[in-house]
Amino acid sequence: MTGLKKAAALLLSMTMLLALCCVGASAKTNPAKQTVGTVLFYVANSKGENILAAHVTVLQMEKDMEAGRIDGTNHNYSLLDRYVTTVHQEAQGFTVPDFVTYAQGKSTLASVRNLNLTFAGQDKIRFWEIDQTGFDNLDTYTYNDLYGVPRYNFPLLYEYWNYRTQDYFDPAGKMTRDQVIDYIFSHAEPETMLLSVRAFSQRYMVTGNKYGAGDYNMENYWKSSGLMDNERTIRVMKPMTKEELYNKTPTASDTRYWVANILLNMAKAPDITSLGEVAVPTATMTEDSDNYYITFFCATPGATILYNQNYISPGYTPTYAYTGETVTVPKSNFPSCTVTMACRAVKDGYTDAGVQTLTLTSSGRHITWANPFADVPDGAWYYDYVTELAGRGTVNGTSASTFEPDGTVTWGQALKLVMLATGSGEQSATDDHWASGYLSKANSDGLCSYYGSLDAAISRLELCRIAAKALKAEASAEPSPFSDTSDGTVLALYQLGVINGMGDGTFGAGGTVTRAQISKMIWRIYYLELKRA
Repeated sequence: MTGLKKAAALLLSMTMLLALCCVGASAKTNPAKQTVGTVLFYVANSKGENILAAHVTVLQMEKDMEAGRIDGTNHNYSLLDRYVTTVHQEAQGFTVPDFVTYAQGKSTLASVRNLNLTFAGQDKIRFWEIDQTGFDNLDTYTYNDLYGVPRYNFPLLYEYWNYRTQDYFDPAGKMTRDQVIDYIFSHAEPETMLLSVRAFSQRYMVTGNKYGAGDYNMENYWKSSGLMDNERTIRVMKPMTKEELYNKTPTASDTRYWVANILLNMAKAPDITSLGEVAVPTATMTEDSDNYYITFFCATPGATILYNQNYISPGYTPTYAYTGETVTVPKSNFPSCTVTMACRAVKDGYTDAGVQTLTLTSSGRHITWANPFADVPDGAWYYDYVTELAGRGTVNGTSASTFEPDGTVTWGQALKLVMLATGSGEQSATDDHWASGYLSKANSDGLCSYYGSLDAAISRLELCRIAAKALKAEASAEPSPFSDTSDGTVLALYQLGVINGMGDGTFGAGGTVTRAQISKMIWRIYYLELKRA
């Protein structure tokens, strides 16, 4: 059976019994606000391969800072710019050695967590911001570059800087220019280079007490005002040196923000071997009258797909993790009917193909169906998939106006959906129960050994064991991301991208399955099978 015919057969076979529902909330691409979602931390080995050690979300860093696991000490930075003003900055976050330790500890692999990673001496760190195309020399530093020279905050810089002449001066007229510089340096405060989680930056000049903090007293102003945020995380915060002060060197451009990828290149390469290369991600796109809808796929089990959610700047480095939801892009931003989307597929311990630019054209399928389900509101995590599939006649509700997303799934319903999604075909009843044929075939095919009521609720663990066998997925021995189970079939489905957890670090193995939850799972199985076809 060809892939197209198999897809049609699978879709048609799922129209009965349970509405085939969505994977998650539709991801709205975002032209503004926080631009980095996930920071990738790579380590170079002796072969010159860049292996992903860990990927850390900005949200996780913010949570760890709130919990005190990241140093919240406030740091102040005074800078000179090429424009007419000085710049005052504040930041909280990591030194580079602290970041290396932190990110390494977030790896999903024990082999990576146990590596002897350092950043010292001639070890190099490289930064890649979202608007770049790779690591470059401008953003490459050794430890000695960053921490081997004294660096300072100069709180008097603002008072003794003339933004009209762009030079040092004494507003009281008592000191010469050289004396002013000496005086500024005599009040210097030692400061350190940070990778910030929270920061704020403001050009500063004499303002007539506009900020209410005194024209020359900006220290800790943004922290005390509660205005520091993580919207430009990670941000390179590099204090001035004495030489930069005396030479009137513009240093504001050293503050590099929206760092998405970080590469550690140690002088003595660590003993790390790539576990393989992650497959290049692919995508499909559909549309309605207003939007395009993009679905991503990667053939490497357990890989994380990242995409660029900023459609105004489609070339930005992808940093937002794709969790199976449909990505929504307004058609008004791509009037040519072709969408350019940057994406990347990564996995801890692996190399990858880097950023991929996908040029997507619509399949021509239009979604004009109106949602009749009162319990499937716009914004619900299952909304987009229900409306798309029901609009094509693929799914039905429990009534003309209800879907019952929180309804409990029975053994009979689960067996039929899993078996149809994996190509078993319709099964005729073997006794009085409509699902008896599915149970007979499931038992004979070794998918389960169950002789109880087909109307009984099925647990999440039981469903996973059946689905893994139907997919011929071998049990996984990888470390579990869930705190309540290490079952190999659950982990196998997790690595295939078929399931995820409850959002609190658990899987809920013994809990029952809702119609929304099994719909998410079946939709992913269907697309996994379609890609295999």
